Parts: sequence; structure tokens; C-alpha cells
Amino acid sequence: MLLHFAVAFFLMSGLVSQFLPVYPQLNNNRPGEIEGTVQRSLTFFSKTTHENVSYSLYLPPDYYNIPDSFPVLYMLHGLGGDENSWINDFSIHRIADSLICNHAIPPMLIVLPSGRKSYFINDYHDEFPYETIFIKEFIPYVDSLYRTKRSKSYRVIGGLSMGGFGALINGFRNPGHFAAAVGLSAAIRTDSMIMNEKPDKYNQVFKPLFGDSIQQFSHITQHWADNNPLYLVLRQPDTLRTVGWYLDCGFYDYLLPGNEALHKLFIQYRIPHEYHVRTGNHDRVYWQSALVPALLYTGRIFRGD
Repeated sequence: MLLHFAVAFFLMSGLVSQFLPVYPQLNNNRPGEIEGTVQRSLTFFSKTTHENVSYSLYLPPDYYNIPDSFPVLYMLHGLGGDENSWINDFSIHRIADSLICNHAIPPMLIVLPSGRKSYFINDYHDEFPYETIFIKEFIPYVDSLYRTKRSKSYRVIGGLSMGGFGALINGFRNPGHFAAAVGLSAAIRTDSMIMNEKPDKYNQVFKPLFGDSIQQFSHITQHWADNNPLYLVLRQPDTLRTVGWYLDCGFYDYLLPGNEALHKLFIQYRIPHEYHVRTGNHDRVYWQSALVPALLYTGRIFRGD
């Protein structure tokens, strides 16, 4: 019965190579283009914060040659990253080119916003309310500027670590906007995990987001509960069944307990999802191996599979 609601894969590291892309060879007789276009460090002006917010962009092959509109994947970076991290660290544009040209995924835009250190949520003091910027300003901006399919069915959000958390929490809080959310090594923390964070890290990273009382007084604040997938499952299980959920976390990752807790809640509340655990840690090697399966999943979502 559980397989009806969750798919768990345990792959030995030696099998990861089966997910690595085969880059297409240039063929002069092949119609159309085989390389997409990358635009780095663009900006849009946020009326919410009265400042420029950065993003990068991948446009699929033949974007400029055909009049079609395209689905959109928003990919969020990890803590310490920026709008170019997916390009510089993982060559997401080259992998997308390969998968698109081999018809493994449909042509899509990949939008890479900078979330700074926001965890892609509205912070406790509302100084950089990223969720508001992203949902109310940035997505409409992208839809107005590029040829996108503008319905929920053709919009997926994903990310790694901090960005994996951001993808999930924005999917939880805005299920009407996304067909699916993809969390790679998502920074999901249980109450005990956040309370036991080292004080220096908590004060630097989490206090601006959630306030100091979570750790200092061991008191769970409303803002923490409102921005934690483990609490939000209980509030709206029926709505969450309208979104596809994809979790992938390494067996040795220190964030595995939070991912495992979310997986168990999905099973308890009968929310269909994919849950992948493979040999690996919280590092770039693991994320590189996770990227192709995540893009393939996104392609299945856009094709309605």
C-alpha cells in the first residue's frame, strides 16, 4: 500500500552513473539548434523592497526560432550561492540542452533567481520578504517578459539545500502556483534540530528568519510553524495532493532526519510523492548526480505523465 503514496529508491553509488547525461554531438544535418541561451545576472526591480533583485535564465534551443510558449522550471540555489550557482557549479544549461535534444524532457525555460540568505521565505521582521517578491512580483514579471505557459500545470519549483527548502515551502504555501516541487537535500528541520543548532549558526542564519525565541527559550513561534513543511502538512493535506512532490536526500546527509519526517507525514496523510534516498552526503557530488533525475521528473510533470 505504501508504494501507492511514495516511491523510495536506494541506489548504490556505483549506479549513479546511469543518470549522467550523454551530450549530443553537433550534427550539421540536424534541423534546429541544439544549444540553449544563457543570460546571466539580470535584474528586476522589486516594488516591495524598492531594490533590484538578480536572476539568471536559460532559454531552450530554438526559443528564438519558433513562436511556441514554454513551461518554466524555477531552480533555487543553496546557502552561500547566487543566481549563477546552478550554471557555474552544475552546468544545468548543458545538461538541459542534452536532455531536450535527446527528447528526454520537453523544451523549458529554467529561471535561476537569487534568494540571498532568505531561505526563500518572508523573514521574521519582513525586511526582505522573499516569498512575497517571488510569488507576487517575480513570477508575473517572468511571464510578462518571456513566452511562458502561464498555468500551474506548466510551472515547477526546485532547489538544493536552502533552495530545496525554499522550493518545498513555496509549494506548500502557494499550491495554486506550482504543478510540482522538487527538494534536493532540502533543509527541512524538525523542532529538535533547530533548537540544537550551534548558537553561532543560529544567530547568524536563523534568528533573522524566525526570531530568537525558538532556540533561546525552546519556544516554537508562529512564524516558524508557518514556514515549516512539517507543520503545514497537517493544515491542508487535501490541497497538497494537487501538487507533485519529489524528495531526494543522501543517506549520510545531516538533513536526512527532516526529509524522513516529511516523507512519513506524506505517507500518513496519503499525499502522493517520490522519495529517493541514495548513498551520499550533503555535497556537490551528490547534487550533481541528483540533477538529471530531477529534470527527468520535471519533464514528466510537464508532459502530464
